[in-house]
Amino acid sequence: MATGELLGGLKWAWENKTEIRKVLGELRSWFRGTGKPADAPGILILGPGGSGKSTLAKLLSGETDDWLLDPPKNYVESIGVERVTLKDSPNVSVVVPPGQTFRRDATWAELLHELTQGKYRGVIFVTAFGYASFTHPNSYKNHDCYTGNKSEFWDRWTAQEREIEIELLQQLGTALALTQTKVWLLSVVLKQDLWWPVRVTVDEHYRQGAYQSAIQDIVRGTSPNTFRHELHLLSLVISNLKTVAGETLQENAKGYDQLLQTDSQRRLFMVVESLRKWEEEK
Repeated sequence: MATGELLGGLKWAWENKTEIRKVLGELRSWFRGTGKPADAPGILILGPGGSGKSTLAKLLSGETDDWLLDPPKNYVESIGVERVTLKDSPNVSVVVPPGQTFRRDATWAELLHELTQGKYRGVIFVTAFGYASFTHPNSYKNHDCYTGNKSEFWDRWTAQEREIEIELLQQLGTALALTQTKVWLLSVVLKQDLWWPVRVTVDEHYRQGAYQSAIQDIVRGTSPNTFRHELHLLSLVISNLKTVAGETLQENAKGYDQLLQTDSQRRLFMVVESLRKWEEEK
């Protein structure tokens, strides 16, 4: 993004911060679970490492009020399970386990068991069309997917990450099939600012392709009276995707500005509002 575009976007965000906060406030009010008992089920946020789970949790919890105006920060790899209480309702918690393979083994089993026991009223499954933050400690050229060509590396690596997304969704589906209480699943596809040029392909993948096939398997294993799924694609932070070594893997899409970003977040509220109404149905 050019400096002028960035400053223009920040100026727009500042001038419209009241509207932005109103939208975020409405979103959080649903997650606060007003009127629910102190032991009300929490919300589980799952997904591959680097997909944006922690950033989404901060948005929902109200941990930062000016997050749209804050400069993007470098990706920090989650080590353990993050338990975030909602700013205005400490009785409702958002649980975010790490998504890296070697850390999932130590945390996911217990959380998925808790899901089957009705501890969570909803699950947010976070993906990014394979555009996950690159956690390899060195250059992408040291990664197994690199064979001498950066473009080919990118295609192999993102395809590999999408396979991981499907595998984790299937693992989640097994737990959802065993859940006897009413529960919803919200599929959130982040980093729209990065994959915007191939958005038609992304949309087809999640609504008609391999991801949708995995969702249909979950639907067939659950009851429509106790399970509801929604899908939404959006951007939380407009930022280039870089390696730890500072190499740019993917630039944010030209033409994707904060107007599109905020609109995607506003539509997120509409989606969760539909889940809220379904949750209250007898």
